[in-house]
Amino acid sequence: MSRSSFYNAFGSREALLKDLMIYYELQSPQIALVLATPPIDVGHLLRGLITELCDHHCQDNNRSGCLLTNLSIELRDDEPELQALLKQINQDRIARLIEICTWAVDGKELPRTTECARLGQQLFALIEQINLLARSLPDLEVLQGLALTELAQLGFTHK
Repeated sequence: MSRSSFYNAFGSREALLKDLMIYYELQSPQIALVLATPPIDVGHLLRGLITELCDHHCQDNNRSGCLLTNLSIELRDDEPELQALLKQINQDRIARLIEICTWAVDGKELPRTTECARLGQQLFALIEQINLLARSLPDLEVLQGLALTELAQLGFTHK
């Protein structure tokens, strides 16, 4: 199938990428964050997510990385609709991480003084780091070790 035929099936390159971004988001291991409900052991949820993300990326022999992370870097300036969608997806992810952090505070996993907005952004950054590091650091044990150590430094120590 030619590239133009592929794009024509979706109407445009932008429409194809838009559908692909939404599909990818629904297939991502991060869907566990969307499906989670309180009360829940947030540390266990996040450790499981990190373990799954690392495993998922290390199994990718092509080292293609995360589609959404790659698009964050590669989208052109003349694609404002796709940039807006990607920005919204990332803002939604951060908002969900902030909400989940409040669950950890409510469940006494984190101190009441925890700045959940800041911690949610730090968790988002950790997930993005995993997505980027997995492309150049394919050793699962090393990648998981780095990510889980950083998670513990953020306050989610292993029980």
